Amino acid sequence: MSAGAVVSRHTGEIAQALQQATDGPIEVAWLQGQSCSGCTISLLQGQYPTLEETLSEFRMELTFHPTLMAEHGEAAIESMSKSPDVLVLEGSVPTEIPSAATVAEKPIYDWVTELAPEAEYVIGVGNCAAFGGWPAAENKRGLHELGENVTGAKGLQFEQRSQPGVLGPDFEAGSGHPVINLGGCPPHPDYVLLTIATVLNGHEPDLDRYQRPKPFYEPLVHDNCKWRGYFDRGEFADKPGEEGCLYKVGCAGPYTNCDDQTRLWNDGTSVCLNVGAPCIGCMEPGFWDRFQPLDKEVEQQNIFGVDVETAGLAAVGAGVVGIGAHAARKAMGYGTSEQDGDGDRSESAVEERTASDADQQSDTETGADKPE
Repeated sequence: MSAGAVVSRHTGEIAQALQQATDGPIEVAWLQGQSCSGCTISLLQGQYPTLEETLSEFRMELTFHPTLMAEHGEAAIESMSKSPDVLVLEGSVPTEIPSAATVAEKPIYDWVTELAPEAEYVIGVGNCAAFGGWPAAENKRGLHELGENVTGAKGLQFEQRSQPGVLGPDFEAGSGHPVINLGGCPPHPDYVLLTIATVLNGHEPDLDRYQRPKPFYEPLVHDNCKWRGYFDRGEFADKPGEEGCLYKVGCAGPYTNCDDQTRLWNDGTSVCLNVGAPCIGCMEPGFWDRFQPLDKEVEQQNIFGVDVETAGLAAVGAGVVGIGAHAARKAMGYGTSEQDGDGDRSESAVEERTASDADQQSDTETGADKPE
């Protein structure tokens, strides 16, 4: 059975995945670093199955979870598996100020570096664990002379869009897989449940360059947006909630990869863009700095000197409403306004993205950018 049959876009298929879970107890340790516990809260909102059903069906022994477990104090620490089948990290790891995140007065950095090599699978749940997230936001004021971010926050194998993270780029768990990253602030509960279902059923997840499962993170928000027709006609809203494409008020949909537009949240009822809120790119590596300020255009001008509004209006004038602006933007490349560390445009990156544009599954088509 292919991994794609387990990792599905449809929540109803989670049940089938659970029924195929491996026999015997599966020990899981869920650690929390620098986090708001939002990823756990998201998981608890999973409609089918609920977390309790998941634990029962998988026969998982959740040996440690600081938010959910009943034990506390020394009993909680003693119950933690020291060689878990699955190690889950929620939250970033502070490397400059280790005391910023501890468990039983022991830095989360030490817990991660000790337990990760013993685990069969390591999963980074949320942007903080995967890429550093908001704790890794740029230290613009240079506070405390602590470098790029105040606590030295990193993800497990990435720091924002670059490697290395805490475990280094060559790390592999006992299964031979690198860290499986479930980006998002927070990620959809399905992403967590279906990823666990996939690995425990012995299937190898197909990962992208940021080590995210492709079925979740290949679709481009922009391509499935309910306001897409307005973009193609060059009709833009002046503020959130107004009719029209939200690109001019900060929507990062052309640069954000996830299937939320079709999967939806809250028991499949809605998603940010459906209620007039622009996508802020929270599923992407580099969030939060990458799309700041959140209420401004992601790019004022692309590398070819044609802004997105002009491209849309030109398409209308040419009589190719609905496809012209889209084709123009694709030719120019979603996300090609990316800047290198020195502030210059990267011609090689542009050429690479343009050359691969014809491939419907290419990284350019999905708006993915290479790690800097």
